[in-house]
Amino acid sequence: MLKTIISGIGSLSNDVEQKLLSVSNVEYVTIATNQELINCLNRCDIFWFRLNHKLTEDILKNVTCKYILCAATGLDHIDVNFCLRKGIKIISLKGEKEFLKEVRATAEHTMGLMLSLIRKNKKAFLHTEKGKWNRYLFEGTELYKKKVGILGMGRLGKIVAEYCAVFGMEVYYYDIIDQDVSLEFIKTNSIEELIGNVDILSIHLPYNKDTHFILNRNIFENITSDISIINTARGGLVNEIDLINFIINNKIKGYATDVLYGEPTIKNHPLIQLAKVNENIIITPHIAGNTYESIEKTEMFIVNKLIEKLS
Repeated sequence: MLKTIISGIGSLSNDVEQKLLSVSNVEYVTIATNQELINCLNRCDIFWFRLNHKLTEDILKNVTCKYILCAATGLDHIDVNFCLRKGIKIISLKGEKEFLKEVRATAEHTMGLMLSLIRKNKKAFLHTEKGKWNRYLFEGTELYKKKVGILGMGRLGKIVAEYCAVFGMEVYYYDIIDQDVSLEFIKTNSIEELIGNVDILSIHLPYNKDTHFILNRNIFENITSDISIINTARGGLVNEIDLINFIINNKIKGYATDVLYGEPTIKNHPLIQLAKVNENIIITPHIAGNTYESIEKTEMFIVNKLIEKLS
């Protein structure tokens, strides 16, 4: 019987677990060190995790594991090229466009961050927790009639654009690929043009060597008015040091993000340090896709893909 080790997932749903048990024994583990990670990869056929490890070439080079399972679309935490060379099969959500149309959690979290930022919710939460009640301190702004820029008009970008349109926002977008989108959305010719014409920028790009730090000082210099930026994609898309400088100099009004460059190692992260004293920075710990419904759907999808590969 095959063996599956699961790390960073407290438990699978009963239906998912029973289906997995039909092809493999299952062991749940907590892994604290790289050596423990390597040991686990050497005593299983299938390794299932989320975003809690970085599977680099150094980690993978001598392991015997044959399948890596990760219910995510972004695989920047796995050395995919090395896995291909070594013959390790990766089962993920990458490229599963039809299935992912029904997975909306990240898009919903994007809207939640957007609203929290412009309505000053962070400061308001802290205010009431201290036993205070002064509504006049928290005059926010509305989404209605605001211009939103969608950077990356793939699956998530399109869903967020649709949500923004329902709020009555003017939707602009930029994508290097000619996407099939609603005629009411306005295409721009560059990131520079997009960021220079909107009130809110929402980032939905894939992360790779071509998009690493794609939002940097040179791009930010095209901002012509107060702008708020939302990031539920990947931290490495944004040069966070450049971002901080523009926030400190009041060129960027606010930043709400679910991702940080270098996560989950965030001790002394400069954005977190600034967020402690700046009400216009909101950070959540990569929870955008972390809903019961999304997890249930995606984990069952992953198990079914595994069984298909094994058969």
